[in-house]
Amino acid sequence: MVNYTDISNVVLDNKHISESDVRQNEIFNGQSYAWIISCKLDILKEWIPIVIGIPDDWELNLFDFYLIDELPFIPHIDKKGKLCLFDLEGTIIYPEFEGLFKQCILKAKELIEDGILGKNKEDFIKEFDSYFALLMDISTAHVSLPTEKKDTNIKFCEIASKSKQRKNESFVAYIKRKNDVKYFASTNQKDFDTWGKKGTQKNGIYLYINPLEYIYPPNIFDYKLDEFLNKLLSFINFESFNKLKGKCSSKLMLVFEIKQDDDMVNTCGFMVENPKFLTKDKVRLVSFTRIIPLSIHRLDVDYLSSRTYFLANKVVNKSILLIGCGSIGGYVFHDLIKSGCKNIILVDNDILKPENAFRHFLGIESTYGYKAVSLVNYAKKTLPEINAKAISEKIEDAIIDCDLNFDDFDYIVSATGNHTINIWLNKYLLENKILKTVFYIWNEPLDIGCHVARINIKDGNDYRDIFSINHDGILDLSSYVKNGQVFAKTYSGCNGAFIPYGSTLSVESSILFMDLFKREIDGRVSNNVIASKKGDDYYLTKAGFSVSDRYINQKEKYLEVSLCDLGKDDI
Repeated sequence: MVNYTDISNVVLDNKHISESDVRQNEIFNGQSYAWIISCKLDILKEWIPIVIGIPDDWELNLFDFYLIDELPFIPHIDKKGKLCLFDLEGTIIYPEFEGLFKQCILKAKELIEDGILGKNKEDFIKEFDSYFALLMDISTAHVSLPTEKKDTNIKFCEIASKSKQRKNESFVAYIKRKNDVKYFASTNQKDFDTWGKKGTQKNGIYLYINPLEYIYPPNIFDYKLDEFLNKLLSFINFESFNKLKGKCSSKLMLVFEIKQDDDMVNTCGFMVENPKFLTKDKVRLVSFTRIIPLSIHRLDVDYLSSRTYFLANKVVNKSILLIGCGSIGGYVFHDLIKSGCKNIILVDNDILKPENAFRHFLGIESTYGYKAVSLVNYAKKTLPEINAKAISEKIEDAIIDCDLNFDDFDYIVSATGNHTINIWLNKYLLENKILKTVFYIWNEPLDIGCHVARINIKDGNDYRDIFSINHDGILDLSSYVKNGQVFAKTYSGCNGAFIPYGSTLSVESSILFMDLFKREIDGRVSNNVIASKKGDDYYLTKAGFSVSDRYINQKEKYLEVSLCDLGKDDI
């Protein structure tokens, strides 16, 4: 925990901040914070007012930075003025308050200054879907886009909500969410059966655009939806549109796929009520009752598959806490139960989205359900006498809400693949003197390799020994990729970041874990070690990235070293 003196000293020592005021336990923009800092930030030699919110769990979720003057329309800022500083996926952050604060201040300055100067304008294209989703009265459409990229008719139906009231959700908010209309659309009739979508089908139009210049999202602070829609329609052949429109009903769905360049495709949609079009020389919407913007969630196979870029008797009575049920955790859980493990508690608050399906053990039958719950249901349908339970919460919340006690388990497995969560977990174990063996499992990008660390704090080392901090920042000593490179890709801007790797790497990391776990069960592991599997560097180097010295120096495909030896020249 940090106190007032700690925060004040860090703020006063920062040359980029002036006129600071630190307050405790306040609410800002509807969010509760342990500390609020009102100050001015040096931006291009001018001091602009900002608010910095520090949550209780800042070690996991960083700080929130808000601009509070007239909000500029620049990348990485939402309607409330909140900056999206980092993609936590694949980012290593400073574990100490002072280092993290400096890191965030510099990043905030960079984002704002680059936005004002127009240096990061192309980030609007990367975050097009995120910004479009911030428009007023937005609805959601789950759409399977056609493989053939040409204008065509598309069928859609409304999706009835089966949602239950969420924990701590007000009844008014629940009713509003329940009454929000969602849609499902596809050009292929079989998709309605595959995804279990029933209902009256109506006609819509799918339109493919390949402009010569970027089409940027609407200014979320000042826009006219009909003008933006007509801008998109100006790229459409009016003769083709006339044929597709036919006798449109009182509601017409328009779905746009915009090929911005070779690497970036954006989508958006509109539900237009009582539309009338002028289709002479060009297509133009001339009158309407209402336009509802649609946030497009793609379900087509081409898109979903793109995320794959390139002992039984001894364990049967052991109890295991598995944290993280994503790509790695799904295969680990499968391999554990297939090896005879029956007593497993799974902790993960994430929902399986369609874009996860091609690198997760589970398939589309489990999409939109909690990953932990779906894995438990799978296990109980597949194997007898499975005593698996799901906790659909973050690990830090599960400790409190579910009275989760790490001492109740024989082994702890962190399969989040997230260094930030692992650093927090390591700190929790140290502070509470929990002498349990923990396995940390993570993948590296583009199938370059994977790692498993076996750590019990009673054996002298801990997770912090995987990193070195110097003037260049935080160095991951285990990494097969050169420090300072950014690998996170997005499918919907800051809200959809992921590290590109295929499901086969998660299979490999699970195998690597199971080998180490079995030797641990047999008593053949006596100290803290890190096991690494070196992969092919083809996809990484082809994408223009560089490998680390550790990758070059490691001659073996598999290498296991003591944690205290990690980073030494002789590895």
